Amino acid sequence: MHASRITNHEFRLVGKGLWLSFSGDLNGTLEVAVAIGATHLIYRVGVRGMFFVEAAGWVERRVRQAGLVPLAWVPLSLDDPFAEAALVIKAWRAGYEGVVLDLTERTAGKTVAAATLGRELLETGVEPERLYYAAPPDIWRHPEIPYRDMNRFCQGGWMPWCVLTTRRTPRTVIDKWAYGEHARWGREWGNMPPLYPVLAISEEALLPGVTSFLEWVQELAAHHPPFLSLYGIGALDPKMWPILASLGPSAAPPPPRRVAPPPPVPTEEKPATAQFHIVTVNDTIWSICKRYHISRAQFWEWNGHLWDEQGLPRDEVYMQEGWRVRVG
Repeated sequence: MHASRITNHEFRLVGKGLWLSFSGDLNGTLEVAVAIGATHLIYRVGVRGMFFVEAAGWVERRVRQAGLVPLAWVPLSLDDPFAEAALVIKAWRAGYEGVVLDLTERTAGKTVAAATLGRELLETGVEPERLYYAAPPDIWRHPEIPYRDMNRFCQGGWMPWCVLTTRRTPRTVIDKWAYGEHARWGREWGNMPPLYPVLAISEEALLPGVTSFLEWVQELAAHHPPFLSLYGIGALDPKMWPILASLGPSAAPPPPRRVAPPPPVPTEEKPATAQFHIVTVNDTIWSICKRYHISRAQFWEWNGHLWDEQGLPRDEVYMQEGWRVRVG
């Protein structure tokens, strides 16, 4: 049973979003958000079934304080759908307005796992209208990626990765692939959710000049998407921000979620107020644990996300000066 269920039509995304890979880049991303008139921020809240507890909570609060709507971003491998479902549910309970599930080639052929993920989420009470999925736009070239299975429970929207590249024209990627494939498979499957394109600046591609970038933006604008998002914008020259400011609808973000999230799973009781320590160049994990009378296991439970988020081994050799670590 889903209390206060809303329909897909009642919760369509409107506005413009920015993707955030690392919490350390939040301040710069919020600066860009103001400059281009963004309404949403899509943050990567975990990987491989591991939820970034402290970072996800901090980002969610900061995003709301900035007047934006927080959406969670969860990369999928579908190797362990139960762990990934738990990660999504944690993001939902942490206050994120919706969750974007990101499919890659690693999910190819895993239709049973995709169906299992969907069943786990729906049985827990996560609203399918607030679940979205991102995937390559050229569906016909990726027959093993479980698009159709995702459509059954990600009813909020499909976010095709329109990667800006010199190897393809914007008309091919945006018009032929994203919008053309959406229409084609919508007719064949009958259950394609709304299309919300992602304009992604590829790190592998050469950074675009103003003229070529404008061509991509104009091709996207020609379709009048109610919601679009931008990935990799930090690599762009700020002189291109006015182009993005004029892209997309000028609309206020949707109101905060009115329904209560599912009750949390019972966990060990935590202090009402957490205590933090700013890492200095002379700090070690041993010295921090000794100073604050905590175990190394507790330290990693609270702070492991700082390493995980950046793809670093959990080793104090990689602890960085200026990190804000939880110690109580």
